[in-house]
Amino acid sequence: MENHHFISALNVTKYFGKVTGVNGISFAVSRGEIFGFLGPNGSGKTTTIRLLLDLLRPSQGKIEIFGLNLHDHSLDIRKRCGYLPGNFAAYGNLTGNEFLTFLSGLRGNDLLVSNKLADRLGTTFADMDRKIRNLSHGTQQKLGIIQAFMHSPELLILDEPTLGLDPLIQYEFYELLKEYQANGGTVFLSSHNLSEVERICHRVAIIRKGEIVKVESIENLRRKMKRKLILTMKPEAGKIELEGARLISSEGHRFEFEFNGEISALIGNLSKLPVADIIFPEPDLQEIFMNYYKGRNDE
Repeated sequence: MENHHFISALNVTKYFGKVTGVNGISFAVSRGEIFGFLGPNGSGKTTTIRLLLDLLRPSQGKIEIFGLNLHDHSLDIRKRCGYLPGNFAAYGNLTGNEFLTFLSGLRGNDLLVSNKLADRLGTTFADMDRKIRNLSHGTQQKLGIIQAFMHSPELLILDEPTLGLDPLIQYEFYELLKEYQANGGTVFLSSHNLSEVERICHRVAIIRKGEIVKVESIENLRRKMKRKLILTMKPEAGKIELEGARLISSEGHRFEFEFNGEISALIGNLSKLPVADIIFPEPDLQEIFMNYYKGRNDE
């Protein structure tokens, strides 16, 4: 019987000779989740993905997917996955249409799905009738997305999926992901694009130099962050202090504070001040991310 976790990695380490690719990483992804795997280039994201696909074998540790031991059920597991590698490259001598027809034959699925996907991602029949090596990077990336989705896999493993896509196509890709998830699909998405992860993922693992420094829901990460508060005061305010918050900067009637924890604790104190306007900017992942990386002088 399948366990609760769709993907489970336990104390996984991978050595390349004397170099450590990933070091003792553990995480679990639930069915129907969009799980973000976030870190700068060279942090171990792609190595982890190759381990999940059994393209690399762990030096230590254990991986299960669909509740099955990856090493023993490699082929069966990969049949049920869609994979988009980073820097996707296909057979340059085939046209896009030939490539998708070839894959459709291998997988035994209907080509109609890939035609609909191509249409949504804005690729024309003329694009798909050219040899892949002559396509722009953006069009090759669209081809990569189509081949990952076209057989309606149970699990999508995506490595930097929006690389080279223009903003409109990125938006369409996010819509595709949401629909895929609404139909019961699960996504493991590696990215160094913070706003992308923030926009579409439920939980995120932050990886640094081959080690996972945090696995947390986006919501919880935001909650734990230092929050900013911007007050515009009435002209008569003069110098102000706000209990429970630290003044970062002030200019004229505008004051910027930083605080930890819940907003509710500040509300009572705010009500005593001659406030004209209040802004609570939403903390973004960029700040959260830097929180985990700063103070490390080797970065």
